[in-house]
Amino acid sequence: MPVFSRLTEGVLVLTVDGDYTSNEGRRAGAAGLEDPDRPVPSPVLVDMSGAAGTRHKSSEQIGDTARFFAEYNDSVTRVAVIAPSDLVFGMMNQAGASAQAAGLETRPFRDRSEALSWLIGMAPE
Repeated sequence: MPVFSRLTEGVLVLTVDGDYTSNEGRRAGAAGLEDPDRPVPSPVLVDMSGAAGTRHKSSEQIGDTARFFAEYNDSVTRVAVIAPSDLVFGMMNQAGASAQAAGLETRPFRDRSEALSWLIGMAPE
């Protein structure tokens, strides 16, 4: 499966490596959210820097991950997405708006360290 999750210093990290489906993303996300070692609530980092084929996905498909985590807004504090291209960055901005409407802060980033800083609340709003 090209999507997997792990806990790193209290952050649930979802990593996409290669081509993936929305179902694989939800399955890996659910596994990470159910990890008994995960602090609740906790931030989530979706690292799409290794994703393949994202330019061929619709904005609906790209937004599936943001909407999935919005359903868990009681156990997720924020979601940061590392976007590998301008297209995905723009799509994540749009998907993040719908997640934020559901009460979950979601933002795309280019840089992993900036994303992690924002997730743990060290970056200015």
